[in-house]
Amino acid sequence: MKKTPRNLALIAIASMSLFACKKKTTTTTTATDTPPSAAAYAKLMDDGYNSLLQTATFDASNNAYTYTSPKGTTVTIDGTCLRKNGVAVTGQVTLEFYEAYERKDMLVANKPTMGKTSTGTYELLESGGQYYVGVKQNGTALTTTCNVMITTPAGNSGGIKTGMSGFDGVMTDNGLTWEPATKWEVLSDSRKGKYNLNIPGFGWYNCDKFYSDTRPKTSLTINVPAGYANVSSVFLLAKSMPNSLGGTYGKWPVGLECYLIFVTEKDGQYRWITKETTLVNNHTESFDISKAQTGSRADYVGHVTLLK
Repeated sequence: MKKTPRNLALIAIASMSLFACKKKTTTTTTATDTPPSAAAYAKLMDDGYNSLLQTATFDASNNAYTYTSPKGTTVTIDGTCLRKNGVAVTGQVTLEFYEAYERKDMLVANKPTMGKTSTGTYELLESGGQYYVGVKQNGTALTTTCNVMITTPAGNSGGIKTGMSGFDGVMTDNGLTWEPATKWEVLSDSRKGKYNLNIPGFGWYNCDKFYSDTRPKTSLTINVPAGYANVSSVFLLAKSMPNSLGGTYGKWPVGLECYLIFVTEKDGQYRWITKETTLVNNHTESFDISKAQTGSRADYVGHVTLLK
């Protein structure tokens, strides 16, 4: 039997825009291809991030509390600087810490490494580590009047690289992006093989540098299945760049060899399509939901890990 073409909803990614402009469609999908609800998709993304979130409890009287992660990263906090609504905190508090060095973890957490350039466009960052640090007491987020020190082995991201600098995470309704830091910097210790981040408080931080490529740049146009524009993400994985995760907005080198991954939710699991491609000028890529694989988080991570 001859199959009829599937309708696609266009995400037009303009060269100067940060996020995809989602063009609405009046077409519908079949019952077997019903897109997930916004709540189900958001839960999948949140659960992925939370699966990587580390927690630890300490007393606010500790003026040099140090947490050491399974990856050997240390986070040092002066508990006497903690504040709740401007008032000094006493008693037990809970550290929340997230770290990612490889694109497989960034994918699960839904946290690309796209940095804002001096011209206002976004380009791929090569990460030496992306982090979230926060402290809560009884579920209430606290602030701090002191800096926080993060020290991480550079071996987590392939060793010391020259040119690493600080980026602040900017969270909007559309997701997380990175802007060059103005209040702190990365100090590389090549003798000890570590990066030191003396960050000005709690929030999102990244040790990065822009991916260097002198080739002409292009924007991307991505077509996703009808009804999936607001309940999916498309990521770009540059080959040989395991410490980076691209979003499909921004500018990309023409000729870049990469994978494009469309991901959504189905019945509490991941549903994804992967395409291997080489970018051309004004690159356009389309995804057909009938080509999707469905699996657990472990299946999804295992698939991504095999991409080289």
